[in-house]
Amino acid sequence: MITRISLISAILSAVSTAAVRSGKAEADWICATATYEPGKPVQTAVRLVLDAGWHTYWENPGEGGMKISAKWELPAGWTAGELEHPVPVRFKAGGLVGFGYKGMVVLPVKFTPPAGFTGVAKLKGKVSWLACNDDQCIPGDAELELAFSSGPAAEAPEAKLIREALAKVPQSQEIRLEVTEKQDNLALRIDASPGQPLNLDDYEIFPATPQTIHPAATIRFISDGSGWTAEVRKDEYFSKPDRRLILVLAGKSGQPPMSLKWKPD
Repeated sequence: MITRISLISAILSAVSTAAVRSGKAEADWICATATYEPGKPVQTAVRLVLDAGWHTYWENPGEGGMKISAKWELPAGWTAGELEHPVPVRFKAGGLVGFGYKGMVVLPVKFTPPAGFTGVAKLKGKVSWLACNDDQCIPGDAELELAFSSGPAAEAPEAKLIREALAKVPQSQEIRLEVTEKQDNLALRIDASPGQPLNLDDYEIFPATPQTIHPAATIRFISDGSGWTAEVRKDEYFSKPDRRLILVLAGKSGQPPMSLKWKPD
């Protein structure tokens, strides 16, 4: 016999498909709230659990690999935000340097219903990834579904996990990043800001933009008193027509991660 508490829990929980196993990983789609309110964003996340000894890839996969991607099929009027990527780890597999994830990664993604939407909302998504170890790579994909009923926001059991993942997603900062192109290298400069002290010795730095800084290069900034400078090896595919660079700064001692963006005028 179902108790009143378990019945209420079942009613309040968004309905999702079971986890899908593919390509040396298991994927499911979780949500922070059990219901949706018209016109207000709904926070969800794709959870990927990799087999021991295997890894998958960040938005900049490095010298090889393929970033995690998703395609959505949504009810009329619903919109999807970006699939957000927490700070990665650096690894070397098969002689190639890569950026990505081991164990479990939770990738937040937000959806917004139109103001006048009513009834049950059924969302579908297809998530694709590449899982690799030192010897081989195996692609994986999962077709996932979520169904929400309308109603006042009610926190789901996975809300804490998603909040923890969001805290690992770099947030853009208005800190000036300058890039000067040389023959084989890129000269980087970050200006010091009196109102926002920054010690780059406290951060591990990743190039979030593929094919800009060579993945094997270590980005190490040195203070010159008025700012921070570094010179790094340029990626062989660095493209002049679409030059841009986003750096991700990952705190070594629990500082919130941040991202800095350069695009020439």
